Amino acid sequence: MRKLVLATLVLVLVLAVGASAMEMRKRIAISELEDKAGSSYNVGTGLSDVLATALVNCGKFQVFEREQLAAVMKEQALGTTGLVTPQTAPEIGKLLGVQAIVYGAVTEFSTQKDEVGLGTFMGGMGFSRVTARVGLNIRLIDTVTGEIIFSHEATGEESEAGGVLMVPGMIIGKGSEWDNTLEGKAARKAIDEIVNAIIAKLKNVPWTGAVVKADGDKVYINAGVDSGIELGMEFRIFAKGEELIDPVTGISLGAEETLIGTVQVMDVKEKYAICRSVAGGGFSDGDIVRENPFR
Repeated sequence: MRKLVLATLVLVLVLAVGASAMEMRKRIAISELEDKAGSSYNVGTGLSDVLATALVNCGKFQVFEREQLAAVMKEQALGTTGLVTPQTAPEIGKLLGVQAIVYGAVTEFSTQKDEVGLGTFMGGMGFSRVTARVGLNIRLIDTVTGEIIFSHEATGEESEAGGVLMVPGMIIGKGSEWDNTLEGKAARKAIDEIVNAIIAKLKNVPWTGAVVKADGDKVYINAGVDSGIELGMEFRIFAKGEELIDPVTGISLGAEETLIGTVQVMDVKEKYAICRSVAGGGFSDGDIVRENPFR
């Protein structure tokens, strides 16, 4: 009986380790957050960087940061304001190969000082209590359809008597000085909530990639070690049909997909993987790559 229980536990552990190893890191891009807080600091840029770092550190995503996104938008003349929209998201998704784009705004970045009196029995003494609040409104755009698939608001608050505040010249998100400020601690609370919400939302969204090049039975896909690709993985390849555009909103409604075959990874590089065809064929550049749910 003990041997049976031990064997069962070993099998469970092996399956758990295998499932963990097979977890794919979804590809997302971070747009610069709008500054709607009216702060004297460059909070949009600073908190965008903090959010990107937090998403990288969680280990669940391959993150394209705002500089990469901004460069693509400028090069392709996508949006004169530099801000992502549902209309530009699908084209950005194709160019960067990302599944989703995170964008939004800093809605609050403030501090408040309250004088707290201790009464006459203490000689009229008092102290100052400072409260920092940071508010974020984040949205997630599906780059296939251009639809907003997720929206979340988070507010972080930190309050201390005589707490450390930001000073002129301090850079948001840089160094321990920022981390120890009330604004830094409040921002961390809001960003941690946002990151956890994004993880939960994208957990059940299937990973997708694309065929970079097809050469006979050899197929190159746009994901490698940095996306969690491993030798022996199998993927299904879909040909994408004509894109359907809503004539009223101008937003992509997606396109029909046709399963044309299956490939297996036989070599993995940092940014891409080389696969061999195990079923079907006729693969072309730009075909959609999806995890094989039957493996």
